[in-house]
Amino acid sequence: MLTTNLNLETDMGECKFCHKDAGFLRKEHEQCRQQYENDCAQIRRIIEACFASKIDFYTKAQEVNAIMSRGMIQGQGKDSLYTQLLDNAVESYLNDGIISDQEYRMVARFIQFSGVPQSTINANHALDKVVQAQVLGEIVNGKIPAQRFSVSGGFPFMLEKNETPIWLFRNITLHEQKTIRQTVGRHSGFNIRVAKGIYYRTGGFKGTPVETTSMQKIGVGVVCLTTKQIYFSSPEKSFKIPYNKIIAINSYSNGIDIQKDGNNAKPIFLEGVDSWFCYNVIANLK
Repeated sequence: MLTTNLNLETDMGECKFCHKDAGFLRKEHEQCRQQYENDCAQIRRIIEACFASKIDFYTKAQEVNAIMSRGMIQGQGKDSLYTQLLDNAVESYLNDGIISDQEYRMVARFIQFSGVPQSTINANHALDKVVQAQVLGEIVNGKIPAQRFSVSGGFPFMLEKNETPIWLFRNITLHEQKTIRQTVGRHSGFNIRVAKGIYYRTGGFKGTPVETTSMQKIGVGVVCLTTKQIYFSSPEKSFKIPYNKIIAINSYSNGIDIQKDGNNAKPIFLEGVDSWFCYNVIANLK
């Protein structure tokens, strides 16, 4: 006979919004869920209007605080809401490919207003995109971008004279195009001895050579964009490519492929870099 023992203390759920008993095996009250969604919608409207009209967020602090005081939005819920709002704002600001000084100040002001740690609110790299847009703006205007990153330990590259590092990407996977040659369609034929230890197989040389190419993983390392060239360093392989030696570059959602000049040069693919940023840096400095 099968018996089931219920532990009423552990099986009674707590509402993740109001933190009161939610009932047997439940994690939220329906009323609390609706209130949470309504509060989020109200804050979205307020913040989005501030971003769009360039209004200081602190002028809406009393209104926002009144909504927050209901206690439905807190902890991870608050962090997630403000992170999404920042992501959307930055995406909108970057529709034209650049970010103005006023837009930059709005982003900085919002981070201060939100109270969310920078490492948390930058979960989707919105702040990185803002800084990258500033870098591109400087390049387009003929300025040498200031270095905006720090490296713990030694810098892995030996730069040339008057060469300035622009951006560093970590955990980037290098893929190289490899060609495999094989012969297909050979006939078996039969052997005719033509000399001691040498046999000629009739039909044995009637196959067709076929070459197939594929991108093969080489290693994981660091990519650095400078004012003159792109560098890659990993335990397996290291190289640099001057921008003026690049004859083609293609941008993908997960990286870029580069074809450099040279009869024997094979395409490479750098997986994990910001393709939009890399493409524009190389295109404008080439």
